[in-house]
Amino acid sequence: MRILTSAVHQTVARQVVVLGWGFAFFVLGCDSSRSGSDLAYPQRAIKVIVPFAAGGGSDTFARIISTAVEEQGLLSEPLVIINVPGAGGTIGSRRVKNARPDGYTVLLLHEGILTAKHSGQASYGPEAFTPIAGTSDATQVIAVAGDSPIENLSALMDSALSTPDTVVFSANVGAPSHFAGLMLEAEKPGASFRYTQTGGGAKRFAALQGGHVDVSAFSIAEYVQFAPSGMRALALLGPDRNADLPDVPTAQEQGFDVISQNMQFWWAPLGTPVDRVETVAAAVCSAMNSPSVEKQLSAMKIAPVALRGEALEQELDRRSRRITAVAPRQNADLPNFPMIALVLTIVIAGVSLVRARSRSRATEATCPPLIANWSSFECFTLVGIMTIAYAISLHSGVLGFIPCTAVYAFALSGTLAKASGALRRPIQPRVVASILIVTTTMSFGMHFLFTKVLVVDLP
Repeated sequence: MRILTSAVHQTVARQVVVLGWGFAFFVLGCDSSRSGSDLAYPQRAIKVIVPFAAGGGSDTFARIISTAVEEQGLLSEPLVIINVPGAGGTIGSRRVKNARPDGYTVLLLHEGILTAKHSGQASYGPEAFTPIAGTSDATQVIAVAGDSPIENLSALMDSALSTPDTVVFSANVGAPSHFAGLMLEAEKPGASFRYTQTGGGAKRFAALQGGHVDVSAFSIAEYVQFAPSGMRALALLGPDRNADLPDVPTAQEQGFDVISQNMQFWWAPLGTPVDRVETVAAAVCSAMNSPSVEKQLSAMKIAPVALRGEALEQELDRRSRRITAVAPRQNADLPNFPMIALVLTIVIAGVSLVRARSRSRATEATCPPLIANWSSFECFTLVGIMTIAYAISLHSGVLGFIPCTAVYAFALSGTLAKASGALRRPIQPRVVASILIVTTTMSFGMHFLFTKVLVVDLP
């Protein structure tokens, strides 16, 4: 009987080894980054993550460029716009930061990628990405309500100096509109606005019109749209006057060296091959220089700028230094959630261990503790610990989605099987092999479903 059992175990072990090697060769053969390395890029649609809702300025701009790229045949595959709004653009940017650096996922995010880091909304900035191109330039306008007693920029800053924190500045805190106010404050030492979180241009205009705020920053397109309903410009935050607003002086003309222009930047995950970055950059810049795009952007009061390579690096450095100079000195630190989760895991594990030992003392002679005497509490606790560990692993990037999910599913299945009595001593290799095959297949299947069917980037 022992010989027969040993032979069965050896046979099962061989099957597991063969299946393991089969899965390894399957992964190597199906890895898109390996199989596509020698093929012309792109081989499939390139996802452009716009970290704002559909219909906004960034979304409209992205669709203008993607349409031009497709109509002019600048890429063999289309640019597919995917809106991932939330948290001031940081949810979408984080998705691209964690995406596979294969050139098939890029980010379109304006100067907010700089301001988010310096305002404490994000722990990363441009250094977490590979810059592709800088396109368009939208100058900001400082404006007040049409019936405001403030006549010019000097009067505004004098008021902010004489009565600090009383002039209410409507802004999307942490965004370029917020930093426009900070730059003005820096030009008038002692002046201080009281910032209020309001949101997009339409909401800021409504706050002005309703008398809830005193001043705000808008794009030229927003100002042209809202001005007839009761709004007056104090200054343009650009180096020159604008043809659409010839009577509005720049801040520099009024003695304030402030420039705030919002450029749309294209980003790729760090490690993206240079040739693929250049391919996307060439297509985007060619689209920007086309007459059809220039006409559409002119209607939106956006300058058709296109930067790449060294010129782009210099522009990013210039804007970063300008924003860093006025960045808030004290940012709220977010809790270290992975560390909190780890501490909770250790505490729960300790409580579970003490409880299980106290329950198993009476049966230690006949049953191994912590295995045969699990209560619902111990089982639930162990599952919770494994789930927390799984989440921490994905968050920290220690393991990729496939191996992390396979290990988690295997451990979870084994735990539930043992708790239900389906897995008994001695442990049967056939049962273990079955669990291993199912969980490994499931991890690959989930990865395929999320990345290929649902088009979701995973760690």
